[in-house]
Amino acid sequence: MNCLVTGIAGFAGSHLAKRLVEEGHKVVGIAMPGESLRRLQPLGSAVETRFADITDAKSLAGALEGIEADCAFHLAAVASVPAAFAAPEMAFRVNTLGTVNLLEAMRPARLKRFLYISSADVYGHVAPETLPLRETQALRPASPYSASKAASEIIALQYWRAYALPVVILRPFNHTGPGQGFGFAPSDFAGAIARIERGLTMPRLAVGNLESYRDFTDVRDMVRAYALAAKLCEAGEVYNISSGRSVRTGDVLKMLLSFSTARIEVVGDPARQRPSDTPVVTGDHSKFSARTLWQPEIPFEKTLRDLLDSYRTGV
Repeated sequence: MNCLVTGIAGFAGSHLAKRLVEEGHKVVGIAMPGESLRRLQPLGSAVETRFADITDAKSLAGALEGIEADCAFHLAAVASVPAAFAAPEMAFRVNTLGTVNLLEAMRPARLKRFLYISSADVYGHVAPETLPLRETQALRPASPYSASKAASEIIALQYWRAYALPVVILRPFNHTGPGQGFGFAPSDFAGAIARIERGLTMPRLAVGNLESYRDFTDVRDMVRAYALAAKLCEAGEVYNISSGRSVRTGDVLKMLLSFSTARIEVVGDPARQRPSDTPVVTGDHSKFSARTLWQPEIPFEKTLRDLLDSYRTGV
């Protein structure tokens, strides 16, 4: 297939580009003007990258000129919940207006699939009896990030109903792995440990809430799911992608600390607490797996080891 990937220079986008290239697809990506392409360097000339501000319809149209895509993967987003709380207008401009601009640009194209990569955060605060979460769960977004993603889902499905644009909504639960940037608990922990090991900071690690439970999938398993969705998932449908198990945030930290010989003091930091946080999140991926036969394969211990190693080599 000829694949278009927005957000290609980001964490998941670069892993997806690698996966698509390995499967023999042609890949063209959209990155933000001035954005670093460091994550894409190992792919060399196998990926073509163009620059556009997706909140600017003219900029986006110019970058898309001449691209004949069979499938579009829309990953470009403000993906950090704290960043969205800090700048909600920006989150809605990028996540929602940017999605509208891409949908409108893709409307005349003869796409086989338009994959909108949403987020399990759209479920918001959930009661324990609703776990594991299924796609039929009501959306109750509890942050500017999740609200902007929920709004984008509604808009994307409207393009399916009104224009028959073959939209598939994917709701990934938490994913991590090598190359993840700061702003997420596992990568924040890994980055801090790597800096302490190198003697760049004091051996003290400030943390927020360690009692939340999250459903983590390795990013490499996640992008394998995205590639399968493009071929096998039904247009107009919504699919969860998750591991089906929850891990306590404190246990993520404990596992990462066990990979290091450094003596590190862990201290609580009220400033790292989110304005709203869901205690436990677990996803049900049975609908997606029934359609694609996908299952997560990479052990969580390997995910965290590879994440920490990526910071050790990148510090």
